[in-house]
Amino acid sequence: MLTERFIAAIGVSDKLPNPNIVKDASIFIHEYQPLNQQRAIFKKSVTAPNCLAVSGKQIFAAQTGRSVVNVYGREKGNHEATVPFTEPITCLHLVCDHTVLLLGTAQGRIFLWELASGRQITTSPAHLQKVTCLASDPSSNFLLSASADSTAHIWSIPALLSFSNTGAQDLAPVRTFTSHRAEVTALAVGHSRGFGNFAVSASKDKTCLIWDFHTTNVLRTYLLPASPTCLTLDAADRAVYVGYDDGSLQQLDLYTTTQESSTTLQPLQEGPASGAALQPPERSRWRSPDASKGAVLDISLSFDSSTLISGHQSGVVLAWDVATGRAQANGMQIALPGPVTNINFLPAAGFPGEAIPNISIGSVVKPKFGAFDSSTGIVPGNYTWTVQFCSDHHLLAAGAGTAQSSFHQALTSTTLQPALLDEGLAELAMWNKQPLTATNGGADGEPDDFMALDEDSSKPPQQHSLEKQNADLKAQLDAMRRLQTASFAKIEKIDVERKALIRREQERLRRGGAGVANGRSTHSDSSSEDDSMRDDD
Repeated sequence: MLTERFIAAIGVSDKLPNPNIVKDASIFIHEYQPLNQQRAIFKKSVTAPNCLAVSGKQIFAAQTGRSVVNVYGREKGNHEATVPFTEPITCLHLVCDHTVLLLGTAQGRIFLWELASGRQITTSPAHLQKVTCLASDPSSNFLLSASADSTAHIWSIPALLSFSNTGAQDLAPVRTFTSHRAEVTALAVGHSRGFGNFAVSASKDKTCLIWDFHTTNVLRTYLLPASPTCLTLDAADRAVYVGYDDGSLQQLDLYTTTQESSTTLQPLQEGPASGAALQPPERSRWRSPDASKGAVLDISLSFDSSTLISGHQSGVVLAWDVATGRAQANGMQIALPGPVTNINFLPAAGFPGEAIPNISIGSVVKPKFGAFDSSTGIVPGNYTWTVQFCSDHHLLAAGAGTAQSSFHQALTSTTLQPALLDEGLAELAMWNKQPLTATNGGADGEPDDFMALDEDSSKPPQQHSLEKQNADLKAQLDAMRRLQTASFAKIEKIDVERKALIRREQERLRRGGAGVANGRSTHSDSSSEDDSMRDDD
């Protein structure tokens, strides 16, 4: 059964404690369908906007105005760790299959924390003011960071994580987007993995810009009716949804226009006219029937983009029908005890043949700044990853058609695989027949390496003839043929045994059916005696 859940986190509360909510509850996992009910609660966290990140095993929540991040375990529902940093954290984002946590700081820096190794990388203060939001493309190649200084930087994630960084120039942004004139409050990247992908940013200058983050060219400009606080893209990248500080929302359809004489716009990447400023129609704006809900602080779309949920300053969570733009019902039965600063739909579960990740991080390793620095550009010897390999036996049992890799077979097998043994024996045999390298011979032609096994040390490497190499290849080919012959013989033997068992079982069923058809027990007894006599003979 398909299950959809969302997670909500609250900020600093200015309301009296609600007796219907657990004391100190601050992060809530709520099931949206099929049952509308609460699933998990995490305590003692005050989370600012864009300061919540969720992986398959952990929840990361940066604390408002503080330099710490709380780590919670989703499976056990407990508080795992409180991780301190040197600067107040203002936003969080997960990349690289949830193995790297990105943190924006109040001083304009970006921290990269490898959760499985504890390696921490710190960039220079590229932004003049605090980092307000982070986003990345689906391939985890590009990172976008927006700031209160009205700029957005584009970074190369592989370059930031590389061990070959030798200076500050290697940790600098690739390019900078400077088309906004006020603080950037929201940022999102399209779902494409190609070079046609684009970014969407909203600012307090009441504009929403669609731009190409590969070139920083503005593709389209929307003039907004109020100050935006958050935005999100639908699954098909056809519409942008914006939340405002007056409690309303708006749908910006990227494939329709406000002009009455035209019905469609050119694609975003075509033509200079696509960068013209547009005024979205008033009918695309959604308003709550109750104006006391407060400002929209965060929004999120369901997996099929048919339902949008919004978290408000009053602690209310509303669910909106995207087709009609009307509020369906409260997303939660009761209001939360504080402003809903973060709200996100979790990945839907329950699909047949659902894929699982290859690895997962059971417990995070606390960051260690400078512990794995390498000036030579190679991986240091003390660099280790601590991960868990995810099993896929249930997929194979269900007939999902997922083939196991040779590594996975060797890892889960109770004994060594015959193929591995044969490969190892062949490799050992080749070691005894490989020619000497130039480092094994001295100036007088005598070998200096006692590990040169059966080689004729009186001959230099240049005199090894082509005939000897051909002989080695023929020996390998003969060994492979013998192995193939033995394998075929074993397969044929197993097939013969299987056919004999099938014939025996068919004969037993035939005799049993004949006895029932005759309806005479004496005949069955005599048949049994005949069979016994036949067996004795």
